[in-house]
Amino acid sequence: MSAPATQRTELLDALRGFALFGVVWSNYAVLSVWMFMDPHARSALPGAFLDEPLKAFHTILIDGKFYSIFSLLFGIGFGFFLAKGKDGLWRFYRRMLILLVIGWLHLRYLWAGDILFLYAVLGLLLPLFRGLGDRALLLTAAALILSPIAIDAAVVLTQARFDPVAPWVRALEASDATYGNSTFDAFLAAPQGGWKAFTEMNARGWLFRFVHLVESNRIPKVLGIFLLGLWVSRRRLFVDVDRHGTLLKRLCIGGFALGLPASALLWWAEEHAGYPPEPSSLLRTTSYALSVVPLAIAFASAFALLWRNDAWRPRLQVLAPMGRMALTNYLMQTIIALALFTGVGMGWGTRVSAVSFEAMALAVFIVQVIWSRWWLARFQFGPFEWAWRSLTYGKLMPMRKG
Repeated sequence: MSAPATQRTELLDALRGFALFGVVWSNYAVLSVWMFMDPHARSALPGAFLDEPLKAFHTILIDGKFYSIFSLLFGIGFGFFLAKGKDGLWRFYRRMLILLVIGWLHLRYLWAGDILFLYAVLGLLLPLFRGLGDRALLLTAAALILSPIAIDAAVVLTQARFDPVAPWVRALEASDATYGNSTFDAFLAAPQGGWKAFTEMNARGWLFRFVHLVESNRIPKVLGIFLLGLWVSRRRLFVDVDRHGTLLKRLCIGGFALGLPASALLWWAEEHAGYPPEPSSLLRTTSYALSVVPLAIAFASAFALLWRNDAWRPRLQVLAPMGRMALTNYLMQTIIALALFTGVGMGWGTRVSAVSFEAMALAVFIVQVIWSRWWLARFQFGPFEWAWRSLTYGKLMPMRKG
């Protein structure tokens, strides 16, 4: 028997809230500037003896997996808009253009690690694939997700004569000979400086982000996951979980069987990879491609299977309000981190080890779960969701309940 419609909506909202848990854990490693610190400086921090175990835990189970779940949900959402016909498609275009502006402001003036801008750009391309059949959609998604292996293999085999990153780096270095070092210096200076250091970090960071998106082959990967989400939406995999229980179990088992060994290999390769791509970094690229998306699918499938269980569903429903306010909570995670780690706030960046910023990320997540529940008991939308929706429809949407 199918789950009620309210539970269908709640499942995707709760899964989105679950994805935000992994996102904040991953992002705080960067926002705390820990990722940019010299290893010797890290080792002097309180609790640094836990850095390596936590780094291994992150690489194997966290990094990349939860933004992939988020990307999958984005593709599912696009499928919902397509189901509404031509009006839904045009509304989707408007939503993407508004998200493009929100993402750009977040990227340029708050944090260089923004993902919204990329989502909006690639989201505008999604309608081009709506005519593909299910099989063609899956094959295209798989080709895009695995394309980083071919790209980095071409770099290795041509001894970097073919390198999609090199033109970007050369252009930046032509405009600023100290681009690379000064960008990292700007990140490291942000916790000790005030507004000047903060604005300098953002002025350099957004350019660094564009290079990183190309270097990490993030663009085809994310587009591929979007298309996978569109396929999931067509199959109604997370709408009627009872009907698709057998397929979800296979995806869960297969995802863990492939993803966990590949993710363990990724952790090993992380310690040996370099740039430009070489055989060791090619191993990293391959293990990343074979671990991240399979594990994201396994996590999402396991979540849906637990949702079917009457004992587990109430526990997972706690995450649904947070997922309904995903845009607000994502942006607030950045704002809270800036208040904690940069010189415009507490300035704790470069002063906290992995166990400290992870504890802070967990605390932020718990507070957001509680706050989201409180907010949605009184209002129909999160603050940024209300603005996004009002701009999409071209009118002020009612905010308060009742």
